Amino acid sequence: MNSLEFCIKKISHSAGENIDLSQIPMMMRRKLSPVGKIALSTILQCYEGDDIKLTYSSRYGELERVVKLIKQEHEENEISPAGFSFSVHNSTIGLFSLINKIHSSYNSIAAGDDSFSLGLLDAAMNKEKTLFCYAESVDRYESISILIDPKEGERVRIVPNIEKLESNSFAEFLKGGRYVCPLYILERING
Repeated sequence: MNSLEFCIKKISHSAGENIDLSQIPMMMRRKLSPVGKIALSTILQCYEGDDIKLTYSSRYGELERVVKLIKQEHEENEISPAGFSFSVHNSTIGLFSLINKIHSSYNSIAAGDDSFSLGLLDAAMNKEKTLFCYAESVDRYESISILIDPKEGERVRIVPNIEKLESNSFAEFLKGGRYVCPLYILERING
């Protein structure tokens, strides 16, 4: 990879504040976990109603639900089919695509500590309009959604981190700096 250029049209970030799920039907809202709620809240702030590609990324996805299912199986020797269907890693983005009748493909990325950076790279490599969402469910609830557009928005570039610069948080990019991860650097293109 030499470099990859694209536009960031919208970004939404939440650490649990300003969660608005009024666009989600009440019966669906009740089924959402805390990580599902925060992820959908940022997704909805970036979504423009298109039938676009989706990329969802999370280190552990629906970890709370998986732990609950393991305990249930251990204690009762059975698990709830409904509980299982909402415990899979891609349940949040799957639910979003169903509600909004999105028929385009979507990817669900779980890459440990590199889940955010590899999910963002996957979304950018689509080279078409893509809605990316990262959701964190361990130690904190946090979500970042980014609407990527090949032509409209703030021009950015991903370049290889060949100098092995020290990684930082995506918060640095949100503050106007650049985002550095072990694989690449995300920087703004001036002019």
